[in-house]
Amino acid sequence: MRLFEILLLVISTIYPFYISLKRKQLNKKIPLLIIGILILLHFIFEGFRWQMLPSYFIILILTWCFNKEYSFFSGGWLRKISSGLTFIFLLCIAWALPSILPVFNLPTPSGNYSIGSQYIHLKTNLDEIMTLETGDKRELMIKAWYPANLEHEKPEPYLNDGDRISFAVKYGLPKTSLNYLDHVKTHTYTSPSVAKGKFPVLIFSHGSYANASGYYALIEEIVSHGYIVLNINHTYESTGTLFPDGDIKLFGTEYDKKHNNQEMATMVWNAMQNYKNAKTPKDQLKTVHHLILNYYGAEVTNRFSKDISLVVDELKKWNTTTFLTQHIDTSKIGVFGHSQGGAGTAQALLDDDRIVAGINIDGMQWGKMIDTMLTKPFALITSEWDASHPNLNQHAYRNGSSSDFYHVKILNSGHSNFMDIPLMVRLPLINEAGTIKPKNAYKLTTETVLQFFDTYLQNKPSNLLNLTTKYTGLKITQKTKTD
Repeated sequence: MRLFEILLLVISTIYPFYISLKRKQLNKKIPLLIIGILILLHFIFEGFRWQMLPSYFIILILTWCFNKEYSFFSGGWLRKISSGLTFIFLLCIAWALPSILPVFNLPTPSGNYSIGSQYIHLKTNLDEIMTLETGDKRELMIKAWYPANLEHEKPEPYLNDGDRISFAVKYGLPKTSLNYLDHVKTHTYTSPSVAKGKFPVLIFSHGSYANASGYYALIEEIVSHGYIVLNINHTYESTGTLFPDGDIKLFGTEYDKKHNNQEMATMVWNAMQNYKNAKTPKDQLKTVHHLILNYYGAEVTNRFSKDISLVVDELKKWNTTTFLTQHIDTSKIGVFGHSQGGAGTAQALLDDDRIVAGINIDGMQWGKMIDTMLTKPFALITSEWDASHPNLNQHAYRNGSSSDFYHVKILNSGHSNFMDIPLMVRLPLINEAGTIKPKNAYKLTTETVLQFFDTYLQNKPSNLLNLTTKYTGLKITQKTKTD
């Protein structure tokens, strides 16, 4: 929480006790003036946000009581208890809302470059299979984050309207409920020129039904070290995609229900029951082999991989016709992604020869990876799941790689610790984060990602395994082919 928010909440907490003391000898104008000044400063320097409404309400009611010389805790015991419980209830909400949903600070990027962003609208001639509209073609919005030369540009707002509105729709909230994010300061500037030089390009793929660009903490840090990151918004696969005409295409709920159906749920249930009863790793593999190949996630994995290749197809053209002209090193292409996006990036390594190296961040690898072998540098970064969580990736990646293959575990982390969610929602029960401090998780992840791509895209001397001596929160192993 911010300074004036804390002061207003403190006043909300002590105000009724002060009123009940009936200190008539003190001029009413003094405390009322102090409260008025604090509220004014709060609105000027911090701004209104709906999470503070309970606090505003408490102060308003108590100010009325104070002005009328009405003791908040007056009357008999029943009335005192009723007033006290009501006040405690409101006060708990008043403290909880701005604490759980704060105006947060993003980590400050440590690299030498400033960060800019612009959007690229990619239209294709491919049929869009996720809608019922005749003649609908696959379109993607790509957010390009890049090293920038700043002049007089302003920082961009945190999340665009498509991300905000679709996130609210996903959770059944009013469409304006995320407007308070205007108070979150980003380190990314709107449409500055690109810094001098050519830069390796990393294509980033988000998680399924997630905010496509809700990864500022990771992406800003990576770009500040001299990378262009092309952040794909997989249309109908994210919470929502905002197009240049203002149209927002939401997650394809109907398509998802039709294909991720009861048959799929039964397949998962049966496989997991057999998996639990399996006695050896070979027996476990037999129980989940069909599942990993045929579950709905395999279809999504292939779709994400195709979207990534569509972007790779455009790189040479964008390097001559867009704001990125002569700034993309098209010989140095990497991919990384989170959750389902991570699975898509690993699949893209198999499907697209132009991609040099890739990272899957905490994604279950559905699809044909289980029956093949990687031939390019690859890292699997995972959170620390509970022991009861089935580790299907040990089977999906059973063949390892003929190149370097790393398994990096961020200790005490959860699935959301690679997104901005732990900063946005400070309640582990909801945000699926681990016990690690969010900014520590981002630091460990970004340093791993940077060392990996510095090594395999830029030929810089690096040894990922040495990171374990620098950070006790990291566990890194090199995976070899298993039978």
